Amino acid sequence: MQETVASALAQLSRLDARAARVAEHALSSLTAGQSLESLTQHDVQEFCWYVLPVRFASDSGERLFAARSLGRLFTLLDLDRYAAICASDTTREVLAAYTVSHDSGLQAYRRAVRASGVEPPDLPELTWGTALGSAEIEAYRAASASLEIAVALQDVRPGSRGWRTAQEQHARAFLTQPDAQGRSRLDRIREERVRGWLGSPSHPHRQRLWPLLGRLISGAEPPHNAAAALAPVRRLLDYADEGIGLTQIGYISPTVVRELCAEFEWATSPSPPRSETDVMQLIALHKLLRTMRAVRRSGRRLVLTRRGRQLHSDTAALWRAVAEGALDTDGFAQAATETLLGLLLSRSPRATGSHARDEDTTIAEEARIILTEAGWGGDGGGSAPDTQQVQSVLITITWLLETLGFVVGGDLLGGGSHHLTKAGRSFALTAMHLSATTPPASI
Repeated sequence: MQETVASALAQLSRLDARAARVAEHALSSLTAGQSLESLTQHDVQEFCWYVLPVRFASDSGERLFAARSLGRLFTLLDLDRYAAICASDTTREVLAAYTVSHDSGLQAYRRAVRASGVEPPDLPELTWGTALGSAEIEAYRAASASLEIAVALQDVRPGSRGWRTAQEQHARAFLTQPDAQGRSRLDRIREERVRGWLGSPSHPHRQRLWPLLGRLISGAEPPHNAAAALAPVRRLLDYADEGIGLTQIGYISPTVVRELCAEFEWATSPSPPRSETDVMQLIALHKLLRTMRAVRRSGRRLVLTRRGRQLHSDTAALWRAVAEGALDTDGFAQAATETLLGLLLSRSPRATGSHARDEDTTIAEEARIILTEAGWGGDGGGSAPDTQQVQSVLITITWLLETLGFVVGGDLLGGGSHHLTKAGRSFALTAMHLSATTPPASI
């Protein structure tokens, strides 16, 4: 292949010596010492629309000349599709956008990449990260190369009606295809992310979660009774769809509070409740729906958002969103919540050995010990947290688990034996799986 490139460069040099020199430099930068066979459409696009204007040439005229020179070389190498990218109106427009401003150029570059069809899309089960591990890099490049073939064969037709659905279907099929060991690229990405999550040096409390590695990688499907478990959540969404009246300071109207308590037979003190603040179940649900961005305040009413309306009609999506919302926190509260769920999963009937339940120690005290050993300070000043501080940050998640029937054994933060129900184990695993496998941002 080196001889083929050398021959093409020699041919181009006879036609235009300057173009040959520029094309050789561009190709060297593009391939970075790799063989020409490893080149992909994504590589060519990234070079023409990002590397070339940002790192390769500062003058706008030189940028366009470099792109067209590289295109001429590709033509001589019979790489006509790549040559077409270099000489395309899209490349000219993207390069022109950089002359306006760097940000304008980046925006044009991102639009062009998305429109090309070869950028692997985010999927419900996988959001591509910004800091990629080796398994994710390999999967991203391979998925892009597979999409390139699909576009070339017109299985995916960028710009046509419904093409993004076809693109997602192709990417999903490719990423979930098992290899000879029965593991897909998606499996390998998840394992890589979970191992990184568990081994994070800034979250030493997660060291106690390593026995859950396999279950955190796999996650869990919504149980058969997911709709019944989520009935209180969906009922509150029903009310929000009609618009819930709010008090002057933003609490749900007492009428709705009492109706919900009667419907789900929630015990309150006093009874009947006078306010949302008398109903721990409703406090937890209201906070959760706001965290999920399923509801918003509009004047003196609480109304559904577009996301809330979508979740209301899809039990699986609602299950996932509630689980995600349960761990949508940070700092000490996040560490405490992860520790609580980890302890509950270890206390389940499946637990054995060192992770069997200890009925003489409250779960809040167990969590406090783990967090203290991990170096967490409950007051933000570095001092070790006491049990009351741990209970205070766990109160909402425990209310939620109890309200949705995910835990048995009475008051979760009190003494006694507690364990997750079958639906509760599915919920806790889903929450932990999403936290461990979802990157903080997408590409």
